[in-house]
Amino acid sequence: MTKKLIGMNDRIVKVWFGDGRIYVLTETGVELSQPLEVFPALLYASSAEREQYYLWDDDRSIRWDIIDEDIHISHFYEREMVNYNNEVNMLLSRFPCLDIKAFAGYIGMHWTKLARFRYGVWTPSPDVLQRIRDGLSSIRKQITEVELPQLS
Repeated sequence: MTKKLIGMNDRIVKVWFGDGRIYVLTETGVELSQPLEVFPALLYASSAEREQYYLWDDDRSIRWDIIDEDIHISHFYEREMVNYNNEVNMLLSRFPCLDIKAFAGYIGMHWTKLARFRYGVWTPSPDVLQRIRDGLSSIRKQITEVELPQLS
């Protein structure tokens, strides 16, 4: 017995953005959306970059070459929730000048994964959360050890 996966065969006929969300319209007339935080590459992309997409996979996927992002129609059927009230966001919010992409590389993580933890779309394991804490502590230590030259 096979189980039909919801949305796996739907075709996308229209893509648009508004109110911090990405929307798609399927060939059956169903309108679906997700918050941009679910797809950090789109969240951080400019409006012009977001518009540079094409449909592929028999119109079941959207591709943005310029930001290296692919989204399959099935991702619109998953109800992703954004939750800014989480420890990763609270930690990173204390450092507004910290570049999330650079910091993710510093701790050996892809930046979109760190962004999904930050926006509460995903929940990090205790080990990953500790890696984030340790990375911030390491940067704090390096900053406090900087010796500034004396001004005369």
